[in-house]
Order: sequence, then C-alpha cells, then structure tokens
Amino acid sequence: MRYLLVLFLAAVTTFAQAANFVSMHQSAHRIALSLGSGSVYTFDTKVGFKEQYAPTGVTGCAIGFGTGGCAFPGGGSLSLPEFTGFQMQNKEFKIFIPAGTRSFLFSGYAAQGTQSAFVLRYGKEPTRVAALSGSEYQAAQTGERIDSAFTRLVNEDVDHFVVHDGGGTLRFVGGQLDANRSSTDQGKWLYVRQLSGAALYDYQGAIDVDMPKYAAGYAKISWTTSPFPDPVDAASPGGGGGTTNPPVAGTTVTTSVLSTAGQPLRLDITMTQSAAEVAANPKISTWIAARIPANGLFYTTDVWFFRKVDGWAQLVLPLPETVAYSSLGTNATSLKFTPSLDLTDTDLRAFNVEVHFGYKTSTGAFVSKGKIWPQ
Repeated sequence: MRYLLVLFLAAVTTFAQAANFVSMHQSAHRIALSLGSGSVYTFDTKVGFKEQYAPTGVTGCAIGFGTGGCAFPGGGSLSLPEFTGFQMQNKEFKIFIPAGTRSFLFSGYAAQGTQSAFVLRYGKEPTRVAALSGSEYQAAQTGERIDSAFTRLVNEDVDHFVVHDGGGTLRFVGGQLDANRSSTDQGKWLYVRQLSGAALYDYQGAIDVDMPKYAAGYAKISWTTSPFPDPVDAASPGGGGGTTNPPVAGTTVTTSVLSTAGQPLRLDITMTQSAAEVAANPKISTWIAARIPANGLFYTTDVWFFRKVDGWAQLVLPLPETVAYSSLGTNATSLKFTPSLDLTDTDLRAFNVEVHFGYKTSTGAFVSKGKIWPQ
C-alpha cells in the first residue's frame, strides 16, 4: 500500500486529453523583489499563471507580484518574470502566451554533445509524435530562424521543429510578433513535445507585453478550478487555445461498487454504445486512471496513475497503449470492466483520489468520460 501511494505521488500526467502536456506554470517560480537596503535579493514564490502573472506591481517592473518594489526595472511596457531553475521531467509541456504579447523568448539547456528534437505548436497540440529522421533533423538545424520564430508560430497553424545543436543552449522561440510592435489578440497555450534526445533543464523565458491590452485580456480569462489556477484549454477572448475531444453522442458509462467496506475498492464499469458506433469502430482501447488533485502540500500539479489489468503503471509517451486497461479489444454495444484498485475506499478518499475513464477507438480520437468515482 505504501509503495502504491508513493507511485501516485510520482506520476504526473493529464487524462483530460490523450497527451501529457504539463503546465510550466504549475511549477513554483521565484520572482525577485526589490534589493532594498541590503545586498541580497529576496524572492516571492508563486504557482499558477493567475498568481504568477497578475497585472499588478510597480510601473516599469516585472509583473506577477503585488508586494511592491522591483529588482529589475524595465523601460516602456512590463515584462513577465522569467522561468528559471527548473529541471524538465516531462516530455510534453505547455506555456501560456497571453493576449497583448509583443515578443517571446524561450530557451533551455541540454548537455553538450547530445542531440534533442522538439515539436512546437501554438494554440493546439502538435500532431507529430515520431522521432525526426536524420534528414529532418538536419533540415531543422540548418533552417533555424530564431528571430522570426515567434511570428511564425502565431501565424502558421503547423508543427514547428526545434533541435539541439550539441552546444548546450537550445533556443526554442525568439523575436517580436512584427516590426510594428503589434501584439497577440488572444491568449493561447504554446505546446511543446520532446520527440527524442537528452532531457531539457534550466529553461528560461521572457514575455514582453502591451500592458493595457494584456490587463484587459487577463480580466477575460476563464480559469481552471485548481488551487493554483491556469487558463483553461478552451478558446476565450482573454485566453485559451488548444483542443478538447467531446464525448461521442449516445455513448454512456455507468459505474457501481462491487467491493464491501474494508476491502480494496473494486468497480463495475459498463460502457454502452449504439450499434452504428460499434460498426464504425470495430476495435477499442480503454484507460482507467486515478487522479490526486493538486493541494499545495505534497505537490503543485494534479497527479495521475494508470490502472492496467495486472497493476498500476506510469504513462510513457508516445506509447499510451502501454498503460491501457484494455488495448485494441473487440468493440461491442455493451462493454464491462471490473478493475480492483488495490486500496480501500477509505485509503483513496484520504488522498482525495478520483477515478477517471477514457477510451479511443481504432478510427477516432481519445475521449475522456471524466470522473466515474466517487459519484
């Protein structure tokens, strides 16, 4: 039991979508405060975009804190704080680019003499999951145009590739939106997926904004319900971007509890579809996941773990089928699953665990049916 709880706390993914894009804003970012009378900088630590980048502070200083003072004054507009001191543990991550953004710089570090390849897309998840071929890697390396990368990301609805040249620093994005210092009209997420190579760490980023436009956009953002809110992954005037997969019409999932008090929780999950849906999708994979909501005590992001028939497992991308409860099984109008979750009802509720269910047919997109326990 203790081992399973440790694994719960170690696995971080998202189940609302088939991918695993972890928000960088759910990592604690330190923001330097004014130097004051001493010679040592002090820092304010905040988690979640809503707190990190609230349009408060002192004119000409970095925004994201309302405690007064500023360590690094800037001219003209207000620059958002840099991301620093974080070692990337996820192969997929995302950064929110707010309305009013005029320029965006983002880079990271990978060990010298190594290769790494990434795919980026603005406003939606990139489609590429396979590693680049040798020729594709070379083309991405020789065709790099970092000074126009930001405007191309915003204006071109395609996957963009970035590779590490082996020298240490890896530059992802750079440049202004255009020469007239225009800015973005909407807030959208920038999605980044690592396709191959060495891990990224010590990333840095800076966003320069048109402050009145940014503040107006910030006021319109729809926030997640996390204790450390981020903008939701749905388009809105003040923020959003990305895609979701709506449930297929006519498909229902019902859940009941088979186990008795004091026994490991065992669920009876029944999925019902129409004959037409089954005929169009002869094969189906299903996923059962446990979610522990972020609580600010042990972890600052939601924690997920996936139940297989023979035990729990972590998600390894780009191979989500490896953690499926059932993989490419024969579809039917009524499907039944009876997973045992190893821990009792009391143990799971102590960590506020939620059980979620999702599926993907051989011809369709991943569909999350959301929380199925507790009801």
